[in-house]
Amino acid sequence: MTSSAPADITRTIPFWLIFAASALGGMTNSASTPIIPVYVEEVLGGGTDVSGVLISLAAVASMIAMPIAGMLGDKHGYRPIAVAGSILATAAMAMFALLPMLWGASLARVLFGLGNAAAMTLIMAWLVAMAAPAHRGKALSIYGLSVWIGVALGPQLGAAVNEAAGAMSVFLVCALLEFATTVLIMLLPKPVKPASARPPSTTTKPIPLPPGGMSALWAAFRAVWVPGVVAATAWCGEGLMLGFLIIHLGAAGIPASGVLSAASIFGVFAASVILARIALATLPDRVGPLRATAVSLVALTAGLVTLGIAPTFWVAAVGAALIGIGFSPLYPSLTMLATRELRPQNRALGLGIFSSFTSIGYGGGALIGGLVLTVASSMWAFLLVAGLQLVALAVVTIFTKDPSPRTQVGKDEPRDPAA
Repeated sequence: MTSSAPADITRTIPFWLIFAASALGGMTNSASTPIIPVYVEEVLGGGTDVSGVLISLAAVASMIAMPIAGMLGDKHGYRPIAVAGSILATAAMAMFALLPMLWGASLARVLFGLGNAAAMTLIMAWLVAMAAPAHRGKALSIYGLSVWIGVALGPQLGAAVNEAAGAMSVFLVCALLEFATTVLIMLLPKPVKPASARPPSTTTKPIPLPPGGMSALWAAFRAVWVPGVVAATAWCGEGLMLGFLIIHLGAAGIPASGVLSAASIFGVFAASVILARIALATLPDRVGPLRATAVSLVALTAGLVTLGIAPTFWVAAVGAALIGIGFSPLYPSLTMLATRELRPQNRALGLGIFSSFTSIGYGGGALIGGLVLTVASSMWAFLLVAGLQLVALAVVTIFTKDPSPRTQVGKDEPRDPAA
């Protein structure tokens, strides 16, 4: 950072431009994804298996785009790569309406996954570059709320537009949202990268990463694979919810839109994440990231089971609240576990690979939902994903060493990059 940079960027216009861009990007995803099963059935004439594959395509593309976007951004600058990604995502949303065919929808989902993930990855890196190390945790915590605002508002918007004008109109509205994201990114000032800081003091020896090439990728993967597997399993639940919750609750007689509707459950979920984040902000530091991860996975399991068997809106709301409580400390805890074995000069690469695991899980949840619904009720999809959380708990417990419950994160390390 330069000496003229403000100590607390949360009081600056560029921070709130980044916040708004992230919220709009999240709204685009959460408004369009739940409509895909409706689009597939009404426009393409397909079933839930096709819906699951289409939803998962964007997640697979995101998994590839995140680390690549980070490397390209480091080489060519954040702005051109982020703008290109956002424009690509805008075009992808328009393709759904302009090419109402299976191949067009498939291509659109891949392009959306590539573009949206690239843009969101780089605006988070932009924020990290702008924030002073002493205030970075605060900036990232506030920034993380933008994602959940998008998750809360997007499904409501998508359901309302779908009822008023049909699925094709939802994608056109999402194209406008993504274009607005592009404009906000173009208004951002050029980021200034902070000087590399010392590696944080941890209880484990950092894995040194070579400057580039396959050896760097492999070393980063070794450092983050355990928390990455847990992240993939947890985000499998979010992928299942976003893709099939409205259909699942509709089978129980809960309407798709309205105040006490399936779409409103996403608002309950997002609100519980925000409130729990405030209440549990210090949990990973107080009990350690491993124990906080265990608490999160237990809450996720309980929430997914509750959603799976929910007969009414209020029971579903309890399940969504439990899932929100579980997600709140999970990403900070997993990030602490992942970054403690990475050196600062290569931490972006490691975080990019770690973040790609969330896309694997997101796509896996959609795929599981689509496949299970072809042979059984959606309840079994939620129960299956709930069981996977217990498998993740076993993996992180067996393969993670956490001798000190109060493992600290270094001052220069992102504590919560938009969980």
